[in-house]
Parts: sequence; structure tokens; C-alpha cells
Amino acid sequence: MSTSYLEIILSDDTLTKLKSSGYSLYLFLPVMSSNKSGVPLVWECRQDYLGNTKVPIPSQNIGYISTDIIDKNQTISIGSQISVACGQTLLVSPAGTLSAQANELPGIYFTSASASPRYSCGLAKQGSKGAVPYCAFDLYAALTVACIPINATFAFFATSIYDAGTYLETSLGQGIYLEMPPGGTTAATFDLDDGWHAMTAEQSSTIVPQGTKLVDILIQRPQHNKPLQLASSHSPRPK
Repeated sequence: MSTSYLEIILSDDTLTKLKSSGYSLYLFLPVMSSNKSGVPLVWECRQDYLGNTKVPIPSQNIGYISTDIIDKNQTISIGSQISVACGQTLLVSPAGTLSAQANELPGIYFTSASASPRYSCGLAKQGSKGAVPYCAFDLYAALTVACIPINATFAFFATSIYDAGTYLETSLGQGIYLEMPPGGTTAATFDLDDGWHAMTAEQSSTIVPQGTKLVDILIQRPQHNKPLQLASSHSPRPK
């Protein structure tokens, strides 16, 4: 499994003023799903950034379930977890354990036994503080949740501090959505006066205004009459 890297570059003046004002660096990871219960979760909220910060984003995904209820400003903790890849279904046993089963479908699928209670489910990745969920969906015993990871990231700076794994409803600052090639490095700069700029011309990027609803950019919908593997993962258009 390859690791992608997000490189964020700041001038000395920008770094000094961000640090002195108490700004944190937020990172989110998008998915594609037609399930409208899905929400994005904070993957990283970092105060240890420097003038040149290189964040590893592993390609390996972790499927998880949780007994926590999805609600804004609430943190989802991982209950049971298992490594997962596209083309697999995660089966939830009545006891709450997870097992992976291969299928012929393009995405990642969650399904639970008929006697199972209601859970939250979603995907996680290893971050700077261990495995952290970056999206969450409602999982009911009679229904299946389908999603597929997107090779992209979303970043912004803000003075509020949210725990990793927390559902944040809106962007707290101007941000940048960056497509990321698997196994490569994608770079962006941030300046106090000029905002965000992508430095990797080959990859698409979108500047996202402060106050944008994060569901609109981080839980992307498949195109009509298109399965997940044919849906475009282009940069979103904030609504």
C-alpha cells in the first residue's frame, strides 16, 4: 500500500502570526456515497505545523462501527474495526465483530445481521494519533451502506479546536480542496493576505469559502445512473 503526502508551505511571517493567534490546521478526507445520512469527521486538528509541513495520508482504509450517534459537534469513537479495500463487504455480527468478504462491486459496503442493534459506520485512516474515523453513516440491520474513498483532501486554518473524529458542520475558514495522486506529493501554500494556492498544477484544486457546508464537498454523490466506479471524483463545487 502506497502513502500520499500533503505538503503545506507557509512563510515565516504567516507561520508566526498563525501560531501567535492560536490557529490549528484542519484536515478532512472525502468519500463518495449516495447515502444521505453520511457526514464528514475531522481527521486531523494539528497545532504542530511548521513552515513546511508534510502530512502522510496512507492508502489503507479501516472500516469501523460505533455505538455513538451522529450529531453535529459530537465525536464518533471507533468500536470495532478491520482493514478494508474497495470490492469488499464488511459484515457485522450480532456481537458487533467485523469480517470482510470479497464481492464484485466497486465500493466498500457495510451490512449487519438482522439481530444487530443500530450502529454508526464508516471509514478511518491512521493519522498522527492512531486510527481516526473521517466519515460516518447510520447503519441499520435491514439496510446496506455503500461508499468509496476519494483521493483528495481538504484543509483550512481555524482558532476553534475540535477533537479528531468530530462531526463539524461547516468550514471554519477559507479552505482548499486538493485532488491527490496515489503515492505522490501534493503541495499548497497559505498566505495571510493571499489565501490558499495549489502548487501542483497537474492536480485539480478548489478554493472553498468559509462557512461552506462540509457535507456538500466531502460526501460527494455519484452521477445519476452511474455506479460508484464511474462517478467522477473531480473537485466539488461548493453550494
